[in-house]
Amino acid sequence: MHMIRAINVLTLACLLVLTGCFGVADDTISPEAEGQTPTTASSLSHPPSIHVWQDMQFGIEETRQVDPATNISSAIGANVSLYHAAVDVDADLLSIGWDFDLDGIIDSSPTANSGFTTLFVPLAHWHEFPDWVNSSVDTQVASIAFIATDSAGNAVSEFIHLNAPMFNQPFDVTWYECIMCQFDAEDANGDTTDQTDDNLVRVTMNQGGDFNWAFISVKISVDNAAPVTCDNPGATGGSCGLVEFGSTSDQVWSVGDGVTIVETGQSLCDAGQTCEVKVTIINTRMGITIDETTSFAE
Repeated sequence: MHMIRAINVLTLACLLVLTGCFGVADDTISPEAEGQTPTTASSLSHPPSIHVWQDMQFGIEETRQVDPATNISSAIGANVSLYHAAVDVDADLLSIGWDFDLDGIIDSSPTANSGFTTLFVPLAHWHEFPDWVNSSVDTQVASIAFIATDSAGNAVSEFIHLNAPMFNQPFDVTWYECIMCQFDAEDANGDTTDQTDDNLVRVTMNQGGDFNWAFISVKISVDNAAPVTCDNPGATGGSCGLVEFGSTSDQVWSVGDGVTIVETGQSLCDAGQTCEVKVTIINTRMGITIDETTSFAE
């Protein structure tokens, strides 16, 4: 009986070895044998990294435009200063820029991967806050996106939300600018010298309206040099000044009135020279150039 059991055990052991249950037989299956293609891990491609923020020191500068048919000034948008930085750790080429209308297409592209950019955001992209109950909100918001896409097709974006006071409502600019104004400039009395108090040119308003001196600025450029701002009548401290003639008892520049532009502490035109003097008259309240005229100081 024991002999038969021993024979059965030996027979079973042989069968197990032959079938590979004890690991003697090679049971590795080649992928090629199964009709498969060996694969290797593909290299990783990272998306770009970006960061953006608003330059608060620059603020938001409203831009207006005058309709010459109606003489109505209306806001058309605002300039903002924004900072961006972008990098791709795979050193892939980057396409970067700002998207104003959030359609996924870049509207303005910086030339460097980091830096400040002054952007004009059109009025259509500014939105008034809704009128909440018992709340008076006089601000508006615009959202623009910065988009970066690398040459591998990876893309990222980041929002900047701009908050600004409500832009000024449209208004008639008749009292702030003069489309039909006419100013004449001529050489002032006296010769040019090396002194610092020469009379340069005289500017007279021949047609127009009354302009309050509080909102008037006069700049001159001598022989295409950098413009300098002259002191208004009664003010001092600059390198040139305005001496008013005509009706001087009021606070406005009216038709028939004029100013003599004089040096005040700096020689702007050398002795015996004929200097071209370009005069620019600006409405500082609206940022509008009222007139530009040119004469020669001799």
